[in-house]
Amino acid sequence: AEFRRHNKKALKKVLRQSARMCIKLDLVAGNIFFVDGTKIRAHAGKDRTHDRAYYVKLMSELDKRIEQLLIDCETTDRSEGDTASSVAMDKKLAQSQNLKERIKEALASLEDDDRQYTNQTDPDCRLIKSIHGKHAGYNVQSVVDDRHGLIVHAQAVSEVNDRNQFALQIDQANDVWGKPCKAACADAGYADTDELEKIDGKGITVIGPSQRQAQHEEEGPFSKAHFTYN
Repeated sequence: AEFRRHNKKALKKVLRQSARMCIKLDLVAGNIFFVDGTKIRAHAGKDRTHDRAYYVKLMSELDKRIEQLLIDCETTDRSEGDTASSVAMDKKLAQSQNLKERIKEALASLEDDDRQYTNQTDPDCRLIKSIHGKHAGYNVQSVVDDRHGLIVHAQAVSEVNDRNQFALQIDQANDVWGKPCKAACADAGYADTDELEKIDGKGITVIGPSQRQAQHEEEGPFSKAHFTYN
């Protein structure tokens, strides 16, 4: 997680270069793009995900602990000097101060994203549901080209739902390709009218089922699909 966080620009550049190489080798047609998301685990446990109240309480307890450790260190320095107990106290103090910095980051991420929970190990991840149950992870969006199924764009996002990702991912794939694709496809998880309209309005054919179609619900004679809005 730390490697990804510190190298976001470089990783994005490498993927872009790989996609451009495929374009030059005529492995990517750029006519039809398919977008889909998959849930992956973060290198963090779900039991490390807490709310603001937990971190505020922990911060208060740490401040008291650090204050006591500073007093103990000063007492040890005067009485024992550079002994094993003094070194151990310095180590405990450093660990407590390091933990305090991580808690500050967690609280800051809660404020920045206006969310209720954040993970102490990896503040960027979210609690997500997958076939393996509930765990800390990411929603990885991938856009593939129809010719050979090669990935032209990928992004690990913190949003659990795919609904707000369609336009963003297709636009970024088009940016790599250098021009708009002819058609963009997605499953019912992306069925949000406003999102689909952003791409449809650019003259790109949007192909994707509605939630009702995906659930194979029968349409009645007076359903919306049989009428034109005036």
